[in-house]
Amino acid sequence: MGIGSLFIVNNKTETLCAVKHWGPAVNPNAVCDKVFAALRASAKENLFADVLTTEGKQYVFHITRGEITYVATAENETEPLMVIEFLTQLHVVLKAYFGDQITETVLQEHHVTLYQLLDEMLDSGIPVNTHPGGLKVLVPPPNMLNRATSMIYGHAGVLVSDQDPSKLLPLPWRSNNIKYASNEIYVDVVEMVDATLDAEGRVLTSAVHGTVECNSRLSGMPDVSLSMSNSHLIEEYSFHPSVRLSRFAADRVVSFVPADGQFSLMHYKVRPPPSKNDNVWQPKYIKPNAWQQSKMQNIGGSINAQQVPLPIYVRPQATFGPTQGRVSIVCGTKPAFDDKTKPVENVSLEVRLPSRVISADPSATHGMATYDDVGHYVKWVIDKFPGDKTPCLTVQVQLVNNAPKDGGKGGDEEDGNEKARKMVSLQELVEIHAQFAVQGAGVSGIKVESLQVRNEKYKPSQGVRYHTRAGRVVVRT
Repeated sequence: MGIGSLFIVNNKTETLCAVKHWGPAVNPNAVCDKVFAALRASAKENLFADVLTTEGKQYVFHITRGEITYVATAENETEPLMVIEFLTQLHVVLKAYFGDQITETVLQEHHVTLYQLLDEMLDSGIPVNTHPGGLKVLVPPPNMLNRATSMIYGHAGVLVSDQDPSKLLPLPWRSNNIKYASNEIYVDVVEMVDATLDAEGRVLTSAVHGTVECNSRLSGMPDVSLSMSNSHLIEEYSFHPSVRLSRFAADRVVSFVPADGQFSLMHYKVRPPPSKNDNVWQPKYIKPNAWQQSKMQNIGGSINAQQVPLPIYVRPQATFGPTQGRVSIVCGTKPAFDDKTKPVENVSLEVRLPSRVISADPSATHGMATYDDVGHYVKWVIDKFPGDKTPCLTVQVQLVNNAPKDGGKGGDEEDGNEKARKMVSLQELVEIHAQFAVQGAGVSGIKVESLQVRNEKYKPSQGVRYHTRAGRVVVRT
């Protein structure tokens, strides 16, 4: 059980940057060729997966970050999420060591440090130490002294700490003797909205997922307490290892000794507010928010869950004939948050057309619209909404005629026309994927009420920002 082989590949040139085996040696060309073939096939179908099999003998896991693809193989039974999470964390560690831009040149320049990190992060293919703070004690980051020593003495001159990490680090995610001239801690609350809407704009399903990102630059060993309003709405949460779970379970306060630098403090899912028919006790200190105040919807005679307020609306119309079709989409903004002055930014719509589309000619009254003939979709990007009119997109499409060619004579001709109309009406539907961002506003009503730093004499600078983004917002015609 564990990772058998690991390959780090440049996906632009398909050049192998690093390879490491913990089991039987695997031919990297055979594995990587199948990975890139699967990636090309997925790009055409807009369906991406992180796992594939090679001739039924092994499983291959892969993720792509920038121009680097991380590939891991496993011959025995292995938890898939463990391997995917390790590959993701490996990229985070490399960014902490070598900077935000991980390229083939950077990996070749620091290849000795890279292999030392792999030796410390994996033991016989099992992840053991994946936190950058603890790894920096065992494998010092590259600096001028390390590079000069390596150039003079070769690989034997690379600096490696000989101290016991258990004695050096009281906490595996934070080093001792951290000092800053100006102490500061900043928190970003990022909430992603997932929703499925029908052609009339009614929400069929919805969910909100949140992430609390922390950027800590504090000296010493501070103890931070973060309290949030409407914390009872949080469910299915996961925390950074520094968070005291018992404290959060008791009084819903996030108490932790922060890691140094940027890290994800918390991931959570927002529980939808109960309906009027649900006899559920609610605390008195609950503060109102837009999601709780939204009205119930009656779809198909049944009461639907309360909808997530969306800051945009999309109204599509699609008509198709045997050989030609037309898709019209109107997109605009609407007030959805308590602070209605926050503008909607980075709006883009991906209009996925039926597979029998031959060509498409999009035209937009505002923004930029382009057609991708490989993926059969039109991408419409709106940088900023105009104040005097509503943007509209029109797409003229040419289709493959799949209607019966011979309609017969007399009554048979009428039957042929009826079949042709049915063939047109039973075609694939248009699906629209929307993306947007709202800076400075939250959708769930979860707010940071207080951020206290104890165990140190200084008073740090602190701040909290809120972001709302579209996760998977789909409009179906």
